[in-house]
Amino acid sequence: MVVRIIQHILESQEPFFEVDYSKILASESDIKKKFNQIWKTIIRKTELDIPISTALSEIKNMVLYDILDGNRSTIVSKTLGNNDVESGLFVINLIHTLKTLNARNCYIMIHTSYNRERGEKEFTYILRKISLCAPLIKEYAIQNSISCSCIGMEKNYELTSLLNDIVESTKNGDFHVYFLFDYNERWGTTKEAQHILNALPDIDVHIRHTKFQISGGWIPEKMSHSVFLYSQNGTTYSNWSSDELITLIALALLEKLIHKGEILHKIYTTQEEVFQRYELRELKLFNKVIHLREHPKKLFIMGSPIGVYQFYY
Repeated sequence: MVVRIIQHILESQEPFFEVDYSKILASESDIKKKFNQIWKTIIRKTELDIPISTALSEIKNMVLYDILDGNRSTIVSKTLGNNDVESGLFVINLIHTLKTLNARNCYIMIHTSYNRERGEKEFTYILRKISLCAPLIKEYAIQNSISCSCIGMEKNYELTSLLNDIVESTKNGDFHVYFLFDYNERWGTTKEAQHILNALPDIDVHIRHTKFQISGGWIPEKMSHSVFLYSQNGTTYSNWSSDELITLIALALLEKLIHKGEILHKIYTTQEEVFQRYELRELKLFNKVIHLREHPKKLFIMGSPIGVYQFYY
């Protein structure tokens, strides 16, 4: 039944949603300028010593893994004229911002196999959204040298032909996006998956939206050194201004940098270092709340070697 419904969607005459990207995406100069401003504000308020030059250098090698969520429960504006493509435009905006800041790779979770457990109606809704967003992502990727890979799904996945077309059409891009479809952790343990995953970059930061949890979507062998960033806000385009998305990326980078040398590699060199960490973490229960602007609309939570940061932007 689901296959017949999706086939109908693909063959229907639903109009392709045309997008003027110059109107909905920030310019490269604006993104770079805003990142500079936001980074300096973050560093000033956290009292950390990480200059903008270090941030601009390190972001080139940062690999994000964004697990999309909150699309059904986030009320979106009507300004775009087509709410069916909100999640697709969020993806494009995220890729656009990362690429502008000279990052080279990212992972994006579209949906897991667990979504099937909600029933046929809910899963058909997901497939329909993907079918409508896919042409936009393909168009943007071709125009902007984005290479799209689609991993995780079985060969009989309902939208295989659609996804294969995107992969083939964008294979020569220089920014690499790894989309996960119908993903299940068991797939990641198979020999076929290991062959695919071995060629992919390790993940530095994984981001969860709307649900404060790390379960679901774990990619074996790729996340051994990754850190976790919680974003309380859902992944729809009109829910994120450009500067809010830049803040998300800047905080992901910050968390990567403050954990550098910590995960699986930490060696204490002096007793004083041990005591300083113990004092902040155990005795003072370090927990810092930082407002990056007045009237915030976004909340981010991250851990550190000494405690928790909450950022409001």
